[in-house]
Amino acid sequence: DLALLQQLPQSALSGIIEIAAAQLRAGPANKKALVETAESLEVEPSDLNTTIEAVMHLLLDTARLQMPEQDLRQSLEDLGLEEEKTASLLQACSEQAAHARSVVQGIAPSLPVFKGLDWRLDVQVGSRCLRGQSSPQMTLQIQSERHGQPQTQLCQASLEDVEAMRVEIKAALQQLSSNHTRRVARLLR
Repeated sequence: DLALLQQLPQSALSGIIEIAAAQLRAGPANKKALVETAESLEVEPSDLNTTIEAVMHLLLDTARLQMPEQDLRQSLEDLGLEEEKTASLLQACSEQAAHARSVVQGIAPSLPVFKGLDWRLDVQVGSRCLRGQSSPQMTLQIQSERHGQPQTQLCQASLEDVEAMRVEIKAALQQLSSNHTRRVARLLR
């Protein structure tokens, strides 16, 4: 959706960034103003609108993900934009970051906030049916808060299941931090 930026001059990109930032603050732009801007740039209004929405999406996603400047620069360079245009988009993302974060927080679903974790390991060391065997159970009590209301979740699992969950979570976190995953995620947006 940012392909149109490659064809437009640098001054047009500045105008598109200003329109996208204004839409973040005040909502959708006036259709008449959009058509006039598209005519002055000699592009279709629908293409211009798509490009403005893509710039808004870029501003919101960089704020939501708190994307480092280096990763953002690499993503924009992968699109094949000129250095000046990449620098303009980077500057816009840094200038609009605070406002974009507040917009993202306003539209994001309210997730519980982690407050604490208590755990207990229960081991049955002897019974008539389990001679010489132990059967450990891990009990987790997770405290969280949502909308100011405390919540408690109680989970119980065998030690093998807890270890399997730990291995899967660790592998998922490592995979999320890979460059390939970040590129794929950016392309899917």
